[in-house]
Amino acid sequence: MRIYGEPEEKEGNSMPDFVDQLLRTELALPDNNLQIQRAVARKPERNAPPRSIVVNFLEFNIKEKVLKKAWEKKILMEGRRLSFDHEYATEVVLKRKAYMGIKRVLKEKNIRFQTPLDRMRIHWDSGTRTYDSAQDAAQEQRRRGFSVEIPDRNASELYPEIEHLHQTKTWQRVGESSAGGDGTVSRARKRLQEYERIPPESN
Repeated sequence: MRIYGEPEEKEGNSMPDFVDQLLRTELALPDNNLQIQRAVARKPERNAPPRSIVVNFLEFNIKEKVLKKAWEKKILMEGRRLSFDHEYATEVVLKRKAYMGIKRVLKEKNIRFQTPLDRMRIHWDSGTRTYDSAQDAAQEQRRRGFSVEIPDRNASELYPEIEHLHQTKTWQRVGESSAGGDGTVSRARKRLQEYERIPPESN
């Protein structure tokens, strides 16, 4: 699971304790072991947007219950809304981000849509259609007279470089110490940050 919008340094000395307390307090979860793991990443540069938080659950059903409750409630921190979403594979994340401009136009027109994994389903007045890419969905919008930019970059162009970055990231189980990393992937890391820092748009 990924949490977006939490201000940097808000977690204090322990991110696992912070996440555990946040979920229990805001979502009124039962007093049992959430079995949380988390990903460890470098702190962002000065004045950079806050990182999202990746939380791993050892049990699938616990994660699903937490997400269901989180989606039902508006959770604010320092006046900013926290967003919760699945933690998708890198390639899927990139493909989903390509739909952002399309989603914005659909919301402005009050047209219902869903984004199952890396596809888009749009409920037009003439019927429901599913698109396999942001390019296909944008071209359809243009044919219907909407002003929308057609994404000109395929997410797969960035995938090999960012996949290498993910392989260099350190993962830590709660209670273990973190390991460091070198600076050779800083360029790719910056490119990945534009995707990791953008919270998911609600449908």
